[in-house]
Amino acid sequence: VKPGNTTEVTVHQAGEMPSPVVLKVEFEAGGAAIKSMKNAEMIDENTAIVTWPASVWFSGNRTFKARLTFGKRKISKITLDPGGRFPDKNAADNIWTGK
Repeated sequence: VKPGNTTEVTVHQAGEMPSPVVLKVEFEAGGAAIKSMKNAEMIDENTAIVTWPASVWFSGNRTFKARLTFGKRKISKITLDPGGRFPDKNAADNIWTGK
């Protein structure tokens, strides 16, 4: 994750089944306006769900760089697969916090 207008999150696929990349992005309250992204849905004023299709894995790469272009609002937490829909041996490593 890096500050500025764009945040890049590296997602690693450890398993054999390609699945969509779903990130729940939680922002700190207040601050700069949150810019919209075409593959994102705001679920409240400080939280977005961003989705990329399973096809991001079809090239054979085991990592995917998810680019978040929400602007300068500070991100407090990012959760991979927030609904727990996809098989994962270690779901504990699916959360990043800015603390």
